[in-house]
Amino acid sequence: MLGTSSQAHGKAKKRAAAPVMPWGVRKSLLSAANEVGLKSREVLFHAGDAGDGCYFLRDGVVKAAVVAKDGQERLLAVLGPGSLIGELSMFDDQSRSATISALKPCRLLHMSKGSFFRLADANPPVYREALKILTRRLRQTNDSVVAQGTVSVAGRVARAFASLAQGLGEGRANGTILLTNKISQNDIAGMAGVARENASRAINDLLRDGILTREDSFYVIARPDDLEDMAEI
Repeated sequence: MLGTSSQAHGKAKKRAAAPVMPWGVRKSLLSAANEVGLKSREVLFHAGDAGDGCYFLRDGVVKAAVVAKDGQERLLAVLGPGSLIGELSMFDDQSRSATISALKPCRLLHMSKGSFFRLADANPPVYREALKILTRRLRQTNDSVVAQGTVSVAGRVARAFASLAQGLGEGRANGTILLTNKISQNDIAGMAGVARENASRAINDLLRDGILTREDSFYVIARPDDLEDMAEI
């Protein structure tokens, strides 16, 4: 994924890794899908759009975001290759819950709602794999809720950086992880669920302690294992 070495990701990669879909199921899904390309910053769909199917991200990185009442964009997640996108709307017939846009050029496979259910009805293992994905999303939501009440602001900010490392991380020979897109303090605050001022203080503490560093306008996770320790619930 993005050329990131297992050594560079350390425990952060193990915690965030997506389940691997069996090849037979994946092959069936891919054969019924149409390829879609996105340029950097191009929007795949907006929050509130009707859900016409789901997408499988083959290459590239996308972000999921919403616009808050104050008009500011709030970053929810960064998703890398192997991610399934838009499946919730396909199952519950509700509108899209977030805006998905490309952080890098992307190749995706789109499967319409009708195609998915026809395929799944004929191949029940597809439903089992979909349930695994939805269960994983629910566990992540549960972790986030628990973190809100039990993890310090610094820990929640560390969790945000650990999550970003999965989608944007570029592992390097010295064991550090470069986040290859510019990330703002507002982005971190949105992912961590804290006020921007609190996120700013926590980021400065991480920089002072050497867990994070900066290279030009980019963050570097200098000590991934220490960051992961902070992120644990």
